[in-house]
Amino acid sequence: MPTSVGVGTSESSDAFQAGKEAAKIACNRAKEDFLDLFIVFASGKFEQPKLLQGIKSVCSGATIVGCSSAGEITGEGSAKNSVAVMGLKSERLRFATGLGCGLSQDARSAGQRCAKQALAEKINNRQVFIMLPDGLTEHGSDVIRGIQEVLGTSFPIVGGSAGDDYLFKKTYQYYHDSVFSDSVVGILLGGDISVGIGIRHGWHAIGKAHEVTQASGNTLNKVDGKEAIKIYEDYFAEEAEDLRKSQWAKVSTIYPLGMSIPDEEELLIRYASKATADGSLVCAADVPQGSQVRLMIADKEGVLNAAKEATLKAKEGIKDAEIKAVIVFDSIARKRVLGRDSVKEIEVIKKTLAMGAPIIGFYSYGEQAPLRAERYIGKSYFHNETIVVMCIAEHKK
Repeated sequence: MPTSVGVGTSESSDAFQAGKEAAKIACNRAKEDFLDLFIVFASGKFEQPKLLQGIKSVCSGATIVGCSSAGEITGEGSAKNSVAVMGLKSERLRFATGLGCGLSQDARSAGQRCAKQALAEKINNRQVFIMLPDGLTEHGSDVIRGIQEVLGTSFPIVGGSAGDDYLFKKTYQYYHDSVFSDSVVGILLGGDISVGIGIRHGWHAIGKAHEVTQASGNTLNKVDGKEAIKIYEDYFAEEAEDLRKSQWAKVSTIYPLGMSIPDEEELLIRYASKATADGSLVCAADVPQGSQVRLMIADKEGVLNAAKEATLKAKEGIKDAEIKAVIVFDSIARKRVLGRDSVKEIEVIKKTLAMGAPIIGFYSYGEQAPLRAERYIGKSYFHNETIVVMCIAEHKK
């Protein structure tokens, strides 16, 4: 029996009704009365427990995993203040889930617990691990390290960090019947399937490379021996004094840092979430001392080209298998660059896939994937301002 997949959405203001409507639409489009797995991305505006109750009212025995978002994505476009649900039922696809709590206390251990719980189900032919961490943690790289210590350094890890409609106050992670924060939810996929992954950001470097001369974890203290913020002040010149007083996040979103990774094609993007009084920059993930960083900038054309390239890589990864579902993890920064043209990015993905497979995704506060995803070798990293496209496919029998 081939995999059945359906995607449903709702913009109802009532949380229970929104969950119920979206789940019903997913079942109808999958042409199934019951679906085994629901992947859910939703606005943080909803009363979160009631949202899950609404989904459960349609398929009481189904597994629910997901998170809150900064915008929801389906094949029909992007939305705000909505819920998007992808339901799956398959004799070929196998899945197991895990949960790790307490990212702010020990993100690495939380990643380990999440992966161990999923691994305990002993899924055969394991293909990929999807992680959905709290997007407000400043220890995203540590979560990945914890997962890698359980699944292996080269095992593909993809995902997106939960959002909260760009409020940066509190995000939510969904695990079965419960809602969590400061946690990571994981989904281990395997069975008789193929998975293709593509990743690109489309930002390009401006100016020269700079050496990180002092750093601790995700905090850059010194760059080229000077306060880290100087890398921005030197570029912005007459506006330099206003940088420390301005809404720093908006500056860093458009002008993030790019970090060189040995033997990798693209620079790894690092978003600096804040500048401290002593001129240090606090990033969403680690920037090792001794690494080279550059200021980055993007335009609409580069962002859209990156979406196309990522989709092509994901499509190449499944070879001649039939794509059954597509999951997109897309940085909220990319939506800000595109503005009203954000729908074009989804159109590019659909056109590049050249098929009508169901699509779900969300705008995130961080993305996770291997840099060389098309070859599935090397480590997975924590990214910013990046798009990750994942295709789930099965071979025709």
